Amino acid sequence: MINYIFRLVSSIFLLILSACGSGSASPYVTDIVASQIIFGQITQFSISGGALDGSVNISAQGCVSEEAVKVESNTRINWRCVVDSVGLGAITVKVHTPTGNVLFTRSFDVTPPVLPVVTSIRVDRLMYSRQSQFTLTGFSLEKDFVVSSKNCKGLSSAALGSTTSRLVTCNINATGAGAVFVEAKLADGTTLKSATFDVPNPQVKMVTSLGSMVLELNPATAPLTTDNFLQYVNSKFYDGTIVHRIVTNNIAIAQGGWLTATPSIQPGQRPAIPLEVGKGLSNLRGTIAMARGSDLNSATSQYYFNLADNTALDNANGGYAVFGKLLNGLEVLDAMLQIKTGAGYGLIDYPLSSIVVDSVLQIQ
Repeated sequence: MINYIFRLVSSIFLLILSACGSGSASPYVTDIVASQIIFGQITQFSISGGALDGSVNISAQGCVSEEAVKVESNTRINWRCVVDSVGLGAITVKVHTPTGNVLFTRSFDVTPPVLPVVTSIRVDRLMYSRQSQFTLTGFSLEKDFVVSSKNCKGLSSAALGSTTSRLVTCNINATGAGAVFVEAKLADGTTLKSATFDVPNPQVKMVTSLGSMVLELNPATAPLTTDNFLQYVNSKFYDGTIVHRIVTNNIAIAQGGWLTATPSIQPGQRPAIPLEVGKGLSNLRGTIAMARGSDLNSATSQYYFNLADNTALDNANGGYAVFGKLLNGLEVLDAMLQIKTGAGYGLIDYPLSSIVVDSVLQIQ
C-alpha cells in the first residue's frame, strides 16, 4: 500500500515538473508599431512582446498582399502588407494565436493619396440604346481626372459624387462581348483604371390582346432600323395601337404601328429612316421588319411580323428591312393568321376583330 502511494505521488510530482519546466511560455504582445503608412505602398509592422518565437498569426483590415511573419527575435517579429484603404482607423492589425485567441489589436490612420485613385468601375445596367450609370470608386476622387468611353455616347458626370466615388452616365450604342469600354485617366495620360462590359442584344416584350411575345433585335446588322424602333418603344408610341393589316394573299404578314383602337392615326411619328437591306437578314416566319411606302427610305413607325416565310420580300421593290426575331410567342402570330379581314379605314385587309397592342417594353 505504501509503495502504491509513493508511486502515485511520484507521478504527480513528475507531471508538475513537466508543466513548470523549460517548455515554451505563452506568447504575448505589448505593442504594434508601423513604418511610414502611404496608400498603395508596402508598410512594415513591428510587433513586440515575449515568447514570439512560437506560433502567432497576424491579420489586417485595409491591408492586402500580406507577407509571412518574419521572426526577428523572441521579443520582436515583423510583418508587411500593401495599404489599400484611407481614413481614420483605416488599417486594423490583429495578432492572435492559431486557435483564435486575440493577443493584441491596433488601428492606424491613413492619409488620402495626393492624386486620385480608382479601384473599380461598376455599372447599374447595360441596355442597348438606354442610359447607363457607371460608378467609379476609389480615393481622392473629388480631384480632377478624365473619364472616357467607347460605344457609349453622351458621356457626362452625374451631380452626385464624393471623395470615394464618381458617377458618370452615357447611352449604350453597341452590343457584344466587351462592347463598352470605360477608362479613367489623369490629365497627363496616366491610366487610373479601365474596364470593359458585355452588352446583350436588346429584347422587347410586346403584350397584345392575343398574348405576349418577346423579340430580340439586331442592332449589329440593322442599327438604324433597330434604333428607330426602340425610340418608338421607349416613348410608349406603340402602347394602345392596333394591328391594322393582316395580309394572306401571296405573302402572310401582320402590320401595326399606325392606328389607335379608335381607329385614328397615332400621333408622334418620327422622320423617315434609310432602308437597311442586303445584310443577311431574311423575311422568315417569326421575324419583324419595317413597313414602308414606294419610296425606299420612307419607313417611320409601321412594322410587320412575318406570319410565314416571305423571302420574296427580301428583294421585292427594293427589299424590306428585317431587324429582329421572336424568341417566344409564335402562337400569337399563328392566332393573328386566323383573324378574318375585310374593308376598314380605307384598307381591304383590315382585321374585323381588333388586335390591340397593350404595351411594348424594352426588357433587355
